[in-house]
Amino acid sequence: MRSKALFLIGLLLFSLLFPLKVDIAYAQESIIKGNFEEDSSYYLIHYNGEEQSIEVAEGVNVTLKNWGDESKASVDGTVLTQVDSATKDITMEVSDSLNELVLTENNRIHYRIVPSDTSRVEIVKPLNYEQDVTLVSSNENQTSVEEVTTIDEYKTVIEKTTVYYFKDANDQKVEISKEEYDELSQVTVDLTDTNDMQLIQDGPTNEEILFSTSSATSVSYSTHVQDIGWQAPVANGGLSGTMGQSKRLEAIKISLSNTPYSGGISYKTHVESNGWLGNVSNGGVSGTTGQGKRIEAIQVSLTGDMANYYDVYYRVHAQDYGWLGWAKNGMSAGTEGLSKRLEAIQIVLVVKGGAAPGSTENTFKTNTTVAYSTHVQDYGWMSTVKNGELSGTEGQSKRLEAIKIQLQNAPFSGGVTYTTHVQDFGWLSNVSNNSISGTSGQGKRMEAIKISLTGDIANHYDIYYRVHIESYGWLGWAKNGMKAGSEGLSKRLEGIEIKLLPKGQGQYVTQSGAFKQLKQTVFLDPGHGGSDPGAVAGGYTEANLNLAVAKKVESLLVSRGYVVYMSRTGNTALSLLERSQMANNLNTDIFISIHHNSSVDKSANGIESYYYEYNPNNPSKINGDMHNNPDRVNKSITLADLIQENMVDYTGAYDRGTDGSSFSVVRESSMPATLLELGFISNDGERQKLVTDSYQSILARAIADGIDEYFRIY
Repeated sequence: MRSKALFLIGLLLFSLLFPLKVDIAYAQESIIKGNFEEDSSYYLIHYNGEEQSIEVAEGVNVTLKNWGDESKASVDGTVLTQVDSATKDITMEVSDSLNELVLTENNRIHYRIVPSDTSRVEIVKPLNYEQDVTLVSSNENQTSVEEVTTIDEYKTVIEKTTVYYFKDANDQKVEISKEEYDELSQVTVDLTDTNDMQLIQDGPTNEEILFSTSSATSVSYSTHVQDIGWQAPVANGGLSGTMGQSKRLEAIKISLSNTPYSGGISYKTHVESNGWLGNVSNGGVSGTTGQGKRIEAIQVSLTGDMANYYDVYYRVHAQDYGWLGWAKNGMSAGTEGLSKRLEAIQIVLVVKGGAAPGSTENTFKTNTTVAYSTHVQDYGWMSTVKNGELSGTEGQSKRLEAIKIQLQNAPFSGGVTYTTHVQDFGWLSNVSNNSISGTSGQGKRMEAIKISLTGDIANHYDIYYRVHIESYGWLGWAKNGMKAGSEGLSKRLEGIEIKLLPKGQGQYVTQSGAFKQLKQTVFLDPGHGGSDPGAVAGGYTEANLNLAVAKKVESLLVSRGYVVYMSRTGNTALSLLERSQMANNLNTDIFISIHHNSSVDKSANGIESYYYEYNPNNPSKINGDMHNNPDRVNKSITLADLIQENMVDYTGAYDRGTDGSSFSVVRESSMPATLLELGFISNDGERQKLVTDSYQSILARAIADGIDEYFRIY
């Protein structure tokens, strides 16, 4: 410690010959892209804006979807992990530097994306590195800052390092730490002050150097507080005002003392019902007294040469928010349009370019807005609009293809989440906070949308939205996760308006006014298929019998006005999870899986139906939120009971009853679901009926009638 102190004393003595006039650079000490190690490789991606898929590890695919915005500074995409069918949205940076992408908890890659006219991917392993040294600043106190950039043969920036130097008495550069650089750069020495000179002559005491300057430059300020009046002045970061007393600041006076340069301090306040007042300076009063009006925000600036050598930082304690971040040099601190009082303030001076006194995040809060942009047929991404403005078109027959939504200036934690119903895909997974929902470059229309608020902001605001759709025009307003648009009608969205309103300030809305559909939606899942024939007996396969009955059910339901989706319409193979995932993406009202039974006991016969029952040995893979939802389970029991009763009554078959099970398709489907076993293909007598068109039609009618009865209840 003593050697370090002596070194600093030496620096200080030397600096007396060179008055401090420091140009301090904002540079990080070291920027290492994802801890990239020597002999490692990375993905060099040439990207042209079109969809591009890259297998980055066994069973892990990264798909680049499109540019993040018009500036092409980022690329939006997804990571698909095939083992668990997990998909997550990502944003990848476009720059000349190496970046890191986290794929899974234990798997990550390095990459660099280069804009190009064509798309291609190289896996490169740098062999040669060059270093480029840039002088960031050279200061009159004999300190300097240099940035060292390491570049490989592909012109990719691998590492950036900032190095700090001091020139010794022999005019040689000596590398010093950032802490030593900061200490030296912020030293203020008064050659006429005997305390300062005595310190230099005596050297360090108690292994530390402490500077006490009687003539140090300072900022002092006083506030006029509700019920108290003018408080005594405080200086250099002291608290003026109150905390925990709910008392408003009404006016403020700020001044400088012992300034070594020309200039002063200027400031203005945002006052209740008056807005921003004009600037005052050097001890003038900003705000009001005797009017009972709160200060809501403040801006403080240095003037003249003082602004060249110092920064002024200030932060405020605001109603409901507490301490906000440190603002500086004329930035706004506080709130605007939120009717929140300032209750306290702190102000400090820092040598130009010196470190901030604390966090500089969230210095100012203003009216919360919702901003959004849509991707429109033939036009691409439209300009961002806000709070109820139209995004899209009217009267041009142009489909909306994708959307991005974000909150701005939110006064509470949380965000916005949304999902869209897209042609051929159904409901997509939820995205949030300016991520893309929908498609681009695929010619797919958006048909409906749901938007919700998340976190604490949902307790204070409602989000409203309405859509302009093909053939209908503007539909009614929806809010807070309701459906807006249409489903099953093949109608494109053409325009959308979204607005954010404080709780209780919106209008009454109805789902029927905001959303159109062809009655309820049903997902039919003919079990097995393709390479999986299911049970086989007497020359017949279960897969074919399942499909035959399912098609008859589909025909009946469509004729009754239902929207029906099928997991398969031919002899194709699907995994169990794929069947449930399809239904979940479509967000259908119910899920019905159709099967035929088999047993080594050839006398076994009859019909049985299943609903989901939780089994800890069979945890959910893709339906963690809904698999054991009580409402879903209860509705599933009702659905199974109604269909089972009809099938037994209509056919006269033996009633094997309904029961709970953790079969994959009823576990992983997010809507009410049942699995039906229509009879035993292994029983010769029962099989003779099951293969006939007439018996299949009876079973189909029993299933369709059970569905009708279910929807009369729900």
